[in-house]
Amino acid sequence: MTIRTAIRRSLAYATVALAAGMLLSGCASAGPNTPDGCVGPPSFCTPYFGS
Repeated sequence: MTIRTAIRRSLAYATVALAAGMLLSGCASAGPNTPDGCVGPPSFCTPYFGS
């Protein structure tokens, strides 16, 4: 394997890793900032500690 091939391969891996990281970071972004703005299924959104 030449150095040029190794550089291309590592750039391809880095590009794929960056794209996957950006996709996954979209899942971890903050949800709505309102009292009734629930993100998730309805059973997850019920208050357990009184309201």
